[in-house]
Amino acid sequence: MDIAVCIKQTPVAAEARLDPVTKTLVRQGVALTLSSLDRRALLEALRVRGETGGTVTVLSMGPPQARSVIQEALALGADRGILLSDQAFAGADTLATARTLGLALRRLAPDLIVCGKFTIDSETSQVPSELAEMLDLPQVTSVRKIRPNSQPGTLWVERETDDGYEQYELSLPALLSVTELVISGRRPTPQELEAAMAKPIDVWTAADLGADPGQVGAAGSPTWVAEIRSAQLERQGTVLADLAPEAAAQRIADFLLEHGLFKAANRRATLRPRRQPPASPDPQKAILVVAELLQGDPRAVTYELLGKAQELTAQLGGGVAVVLLGGPQVASHAPAMAAYGADTVYLAADSRLANYDTERYAMLVATAIQRLQPFAVLFPSTTNGRDLAPRVAARLQLGLTGDCVGLELDADGKLAQLKPAFGGNIVSPIYTHTRPAMATVRPGMVEPCEPNWAIPPRIVPLTVPATLPSRVNLLQSVVEPELDAHRLDNASVVVGIGMGIGGTENVPVVRQLAEVLDAPVSISLSVAAARWLPSQLQLGLTGKAVAPRFYLAIGISGQPNHLVGVKKAEYIIAVNNNPKAPIFQSANLGVVADWAQVVPALTRCLQEAKGRLRPG
Repeated sequence: MDIAVCIKQTPVAAEARLDPVTKTLVRQGVALTLSSLDRRALLEALRVRGETGGTVTVLSMGPPQARSVIQEALALGADRGILLSDQAFAGADTLATARTLGLALRRLAPDLIVCGKFTIDSETSQVPSELAEMLDLPQVTSVRKIRPNSQPGTLWVERETDDGYEQYELSLPALLSVTELVISGRRPTPQELEAAMAKPIDVWTAADLGADPGQVGAAGSPTWVAEIRSAQLERQGTVLADLAPEAAAQRIADFLLEHGLFKAANRRATLRPRRQPPASPDPQKAILVVAELLQGDPRAVTYELLGKAQELTAQLGGGVAVVLLGGPQVASHAPAMAAYGADTVYLAADSRLANYDTERYAMLVATAIQRLQPFAVLFPSTTNGRDLAPRVAARLQLGLTGDCVGLELDADGKLAQLKPAFGGNIVSPIYTHTRPAMATVRPGMVEPCEPNWAIPPRIVPLTVPATLPSRVNLLQSVVEPELDAHRLDNASVVVGIGMGIGGTENVPVVRQLAEVLDAPVSISLSVAAARWLPSQLQLGLTGKAVAPRFYLAIGISGQPNHLVGVKKAEYIIAVNNNPKAPIFQSANLGVVADWAQVVPALTRCLQEAKGRLRPG
């Protein structure tokens, strides 16, 4: 099997910065490295090669100094390295990057393309899906297991979902993107690096690829960065030490109660009312939302996006539409779509759509976009949303901004899509030259509107073709009820578990606290890597981002890659026995103490307080 792995040179997270004038990555004088997920993709490709035979070729697009990551890949065992380097490639966004990589991959014609789920600098998850569309390949993203089948030319893969996992069989050629936990990471030894220095690296230019200069680099990029805004997580908090466990627990409980714990959710009282459908909406100012179902029901983020679309179209003078896809029963959700803000429901109900399928869904969503020609299209930034939106964008050759934390209309009525990057240390408004603008938005970042159930749905059927092929065979889809990861999307309280609790045997103690708070449990990357709890619960750079009222970090050191996931928390409360733990620099309230003594005492304090507040 001939495998191609796309890799990228990225800055060390602590040194990442942008040029304030050019809005591009500063590389001079900054430590650069192979993106961590790309390294895992390479190592997994090498493992598969060991089972099937064949070759592994690595490709990277970048300036001449990107040779270093190709040399590292060769040192780890890659057979061939290719650097796509030309000034014409500079300043590329994801679509232009995918075009360039696609030209090179067509020349190579590998059996399998493997990518990291995303790279640590941009965190978009867009290039793999865009590549698959441009190369007309089946795709499976967020893969955590790969197994060559006994039947040549096929693979078995397991994909991580937000509520469990899916297992597929697919025929080659195909494209996969992998998660951080697909394989253990390693770096090459000094001896391997020295040996790799003698291996040649091919350099391909725009001319070698036959690239159209207007389709690559900055010239071929439909999105652009307007400015840079700092998003450093700085909190002037209080750190308490040398308190008895009961006293420490009481201080935490008092803090939580003083700031509204157990009271009616303040967010609910401030929701905007759902406006009446406009009588004569401007079709050029419509916003289309792509709905997502979880276990057959609309996911909360769908209502959030409809609420944001309501807010934006009130300023624009347009209407709100939603694409609702699913099995025969999906039409039952049309009234909820209307109540939460959809003036029009584009509906496709078909048994072949009962399970999410990238290519089938991409075809129907693209059809709805072409039919409506809206001002903007919004997708949830979930596992499926990150898989689907880039495929649609590549099909329609549209710009896409991934993983947004907000959306604004500027003074000219253009949509500014607020995108975090470089570990969340900056947020930049991204604009799109193409129309419609497309964005994926993180759950919990925007508000739903107050539903109005008196508004009936206006349904426009989407024609589902008689022939609806799929190039991936879903073997099984498993929901893990105990996972409950979707609750992280819009929970008002989240409890985080770190390695500081010692081991899996102590998880139930923290869960008891979470139960009293009616809060979902989350974990750090180290806990996910140790497989104490499912990786879908991980917060941070390579996990989820949450926006609760309260985040309680138990035994979490607070490394930058974790804090990315909790920047939007209103209050952070930390318990750690290490007084130098970084989490205390980012917490509103920190307690230096043994978690094993403080947490049970806190659970008791809060249980008593909850009982006092209970009616009767």
